[in-house]
Amino acid sequence: MSHRRAALPAREELEAVNVERRRLTTELDQLALTQIEVATRQKRYEDEAQIVATRIETDEVRLYSGEVTGLRDLQALQDEITSLRSRQSDLEDQALSAMEEAESLASKVAALSSEVELLEQRVTALVAEIESAESEIDAQLETVRSNRGDLEASLDRALIADYQRLRPMFGPATVVRFDAGKCVGCPSMMPAMEADRMKHASEDVLPCDECGRIVLL
Repeated sequence: MSHRRAALPAREELEAVNVERRRLTTELDQLALTQIEVATRQKRYEDEAQIVATRIETDEVRLYSGEVTGLRDLQALQDEITSLRSRQSDLEDQALSAMEEAESLASKVAALSSEVELLEQRVTALVAEIESAESEIDAQLETVRSNRGDLEASLDRALIADYQRLRPMFGPATVVRFDAGKCVGCPSMMPAMEADRMKHASEDVLPCDECGRIVLL
């Protein structure tokens, strides 16, 4: 039972679920950092585009105010406005691209977050399942220990000593049954005299003189 307690199938599944949850959580953390970088980049492009737009407005006011009268100066001002408009368009395109990237990241984060939530729900269910199974097995173990204690109290002390002495040699086959006219622990057919002795014994438990095990008659 102790082995069954340690080898519950739910434990293996729980470990696999936790591994996947940690992987997704790490991926989410990385996405969060990327979101911060993209949001920072988008804001920078938007701020720069706004600065350029303000400068264009200033230049246009100068262009149409009559402040600049020289032909060459007017041409230079117009060229500057054209260049600024091109710069503004590039910055707005970059800001839009960053916005689209941010939306894609948000979608990935939402999907991964849903997966993590499902995994966390599975972890909760598995932990409850394991705790329930452990409680059941622990109760069975306690019953076995109690029954074993009652049984040991009723057994002959010499028989218990023999069992403890033989256990290292025979393991779980220390105590065997007498079946079909022979000790089932013997590797070969029992001598007829030994088999006859066991058949007609008045005791319920005897040592097998052939293999050395404890035999239940």
